[in-house]
Amino acid sequence: MTTKTQTSVILPDVTKSFAILVEHISEHGIEFQRVSEQQVKFTHEGCSLDFSHDEQELFLELLAPTENMLFFLKEAAAAHIMEIDPVAGENIIWAGAEITTNTDGTPVNFLELSLKKREEIFPGIIRLTLSSDGLQNFPKDGLHVKLMHPKNTTEHPVWPGVAPNGMTVWPKGEDELHVRYFTIRNVRVDAGEIDIDVVQHKGGMISDWAYSAAVGELIGIMGPGGGSVPDVAGNLLLAGDETALPAIARILEELPSGQKGKVVAAAPNLETLHSYLPSSNMEYHSLETASFRAECENFIEGLYTADIPPDYAWFGGEFSNANDIRKIFKEKFGLSKGKQLSVSYWEMGKRGAADVIE
Repeated sequence: MTTKTQTSVILPDVTKSFAILVEHISEHGIEFQRVSEQQVKFTHEGCSLDFSHDEQELFLELLAPTENMLFFLKEAAAAHIMEIDPVAGENIIWAGAEITTNTDGTPVNFLELSLKKREEIFPGIIRLTLSSDGLQNFPKDGLHVKLMHPKNTTEHPVWPGVAPNGMTVWPKGEDELHVRYFTIRNVRVDAGEIDIDVVQHKGGMISDWAYSAAVGELIGIMGPGGGSVPDVAGNLLLAGDETALPAIARILEELPSGQKGKVVAAAPNLETLHSYLPSSNMEYHSLETASFRAECENFIEGLYTADIPPDYAWFGGEFSNANDIRKIFKEKFGLSKGKQLSVSYWEMGKRGAADVIE
């Protein structure tokens, strides 16, 4: 079932604004078709974003397979327009039959959960099992969720709301929320449970909470969204440090059973890596967590010869590693934008960034 919404925005120089908007979205690597000089249609993971304009107005039509994905599309579109013209972006009014909020005013893709249990998977990785009665319609749109924890734990949290322009309204002051992206490891709808694996990063706001929270404490999530299983017919490379292990596991679970390729990941040893990741036909390689950042680039580059690179390559990890490995994917392996992805999950030396997907 497809859900859609549309809006129009009056802009002082709509032709220039249209060009800027198209350029900004194109930088994210999203495929697009230029229908005409005044119309462009983007397609991404089952969604479409149709942008067009006349002499004064910019027209937007967004389509998505779920309300969850449509929510993220509206928020992204509004944010891009606000960068061009803050007043116009703030005054956007979306039209359509889409559902924007839950009955309590929180975003349609928001859930309140409580901590049910924690388990150390191996040193440095802890699994949080979160529970909720509202998982019956939990979508399967992506790998990640926004996890949010209140600064003030003495009262019931104040959760986010939604502005008319589709942007999330975040509580401020004493009600402020720490918000970070995490990968969903497992969802058991019948049991009302979600597993999220958290890497211990001292100073990481959510990771510190994960190791100290009492059973029953509340936490909120929005999503899921972001990330998908690579569509590759040939040889696949999946690589990442400990923060990327849940995403690698999720991808492996959803790949075709006969998928060939290599996995390079941080773990205490190869046996631990095999115990954490699902069985597959992929070839597994482990690098010790402490030395992964220093060794991963040379190791990954050395797995392939110049004339036989992987057909698709994926990396998740520290910011500088992600940037350098993106260059290897492009320059050494010759992979185009649609055949490789290198994402930053945290940045060395940046407080709080250990839990952030950049």
